[in-house]
Amino acid sequence: PPAAVEEADVVIPSDNEEYRFMDHFIQVTREMGLQYSEKDLFNFHTALKSNTLNIIAGMSGTGKSRLVQAYARALGLDDDQFVIIPVRPSWTNDSDLIGYVDAMNMVYRPGDSGLINTLIQAQKEENRKSKLYLICFDEMNLARVEHYFSQFLSVLEMDPQRRFLRLYNDDLTGRLYNTAQYEPVIAIPENIMFVGTVNIDESTYHFSDKVLDRSNVISLDVLPYTGLRHLGQKERKLQGRKTSYSFEEYSKFRQTEGFTLSDREAEFFWAIHRTLHESNKNLGVGPRVVRQIDTYLRNLPENPYISKKEALDLQVVQRILTKLRGPEGLLKDLIGKADANGEVTGSKLLDRLKEFEDISDFVETRNVLIHKAKELKINGYTV
Repeated sequence: PPAAVEEADVVIPSDNEEYRFMDHFIQVTREMGLQYSEKDLFNFHTALKSNTLNIIAGMSGTGKSRLVQAYARALGLDDDQFVIIPVRPSWTNDSDLIGYVDAMNMVYRPGDSGLINTLIQAQKEENRKSKLYLICFDEMNLARVEHYFSQFLSVLEMDPQRRFLRLYNDDLTGRLYNTAQYEPVIAIPENIMFVGTVNIDESTYHFSDKVLDRSNVISLDVLPYTGLRHLGQKERKLQGRKTSYSFEEYSKFRQTEGFTLSDREAEFFWAIHRTLHESNKNLGVGPRVVRQIDTYLRNLPENPYISKKEALDLQVVQRILTKLRGPEGLLKDLIGKADANGEVTGSKLLDRLKEFEDISDFVETRNVLIHKAKELKINGYTV
């Protein structure tokens, strides 16, 4: 069978709990009938522990939601700690998600998604360290994310101790019948992770730069179907493996201190920023994105499936190229022109990649740029 579905032969270091967790996560995905490469699974895990909001993109039927379920199962989360919220096309503002004040009956009515009740549980003092929470917005772009998720997009960028969601104005405190149950402001503590799944088709909305600036957009590879016969088998037991992880235990997987990009890597992102910005004043790589890329690279666990050079390549795709969309007139100098053989010429971005081949081979980045060049040629625009 293909390498992606063989039993892992790698020896698990007994003192490396994160690697033991990942070994279990990989097994859970196979047991659930999911066929993903180990590289994708390590990328997914690293993105989740280094960024508050992450988005899994891809065609329908590839198991995006079930991958999030597999992660929750590997962490040992119960039904109160793992919540799937199906996004509805009718959602137009954040009251659809978080609720509203019913002035007629003087009560606060939370949205029926269950999100607010989960946040209330997560912020309780006894749960902040002992419990981890994972919230999945399924088919996130069936409605405009910037509308129904607007408060979250602002709040999630703040320091953890300043992340508060406003449910209603303070002057209504004490006047609503259920103020004791639903206070006007609710904390979004560090023990919560948010994941969105999206399909890219004619029934969905594209993301604005405001959303893309705050999230990893992860595209999962579809592997050859010959490997499907090897899925669904019962997992082997891993001696000494934890059955569930508290927030404190999960936090030990995270590296939070310092700025670890080398001068050469920082120079690369500055060169990409200048190239984008000189071509289009609305494009660029902001300091926030560079810091988040650094956090991702710092949090990549040692593993045999994805190197730091490959991870840097993935971050360019997931954090920078997602915003490269529009008409040929604006983008052809950046992306280049595809000829009849699929070769791309006249690309300023490909020229930049050649200058920095010492820090990465940029295989994924080149593939995306070539694909976008073909889209420009055929459609006159790229998405």
